[in-house]
Amino acid sequence: MLAWVLLVANLPTIVCTICSAFLAYKEKPQWAWFAGLAVLASIGGLLTLRVVHAQQLAW
Repeated sequence: MLAWVLLVANLPTIVCTICSAFLAYKEKPQWAWFAGLAVLASIGGLLTLRVVHAQQLAW
């Protein structure tokens, strides 16, 4: 259960990181946008984990 919660919470980070790596490989300048989105998505994933943990404690 915990592994699935971690995977779902960090899925946007994983997708953005893969996209930025692919664009960096293709030498396109848009990779910086995806790298920035990966950072924002990781912050969102951490906030999601905090909310899920708080909800589990409330139950």
